[in-house]
Amino acid sequence: MDQLTQIMKVTGVPGPEFIQKLDSLEAKNYIKALPRYPRKDFSTLFPRASAKGIDLLEKMLVLDGDERPTAELALEHPYFDSLREPDDFPEPTPYDDSHDNATLSLDEWKRLCFREVKSFVPFPRRDSKRKNTLTMSP
Repeated sequence: MDQLTQIMKVTGVPGPEFIQKLDSLEAKNYIKALPRYPRKDFSTLFPRASAKGIDLLEKMLVLDGDERPTAELALEHPYFDSLREPDDFPEPTPYDDSHDNATLSLDEWKRLCFREVKSFVPFPRRDSKRKNTLTMSP
């Protein structure tokens, strides 16, 4: 439990709305018994961090999981803008649902699946020296 206390010395002790969400009576009593540690100023704790970095830390270092951003949302944070390249996210092709309600024999389904697998071409990695990552040919 000392680790949790150390974490709360930085993040601050959560309020009653978080404590109500806890199922464990022991956990509720533990948090209620803690001194009211205020949330630390992250810019003081991390003086070399950028403003965007501090903002991201403040959003992520929250004890209540309902209040934290998901991994997907966190990765959309402006802190990561310099790491994103539009070419990394090609426009997806629309889903072809023409076969969804088709009544085909098992052999026809197998042929369709085999044709689909055969036609697959992976995106080459930018850092790869190989042109075709499946065959590993240079």
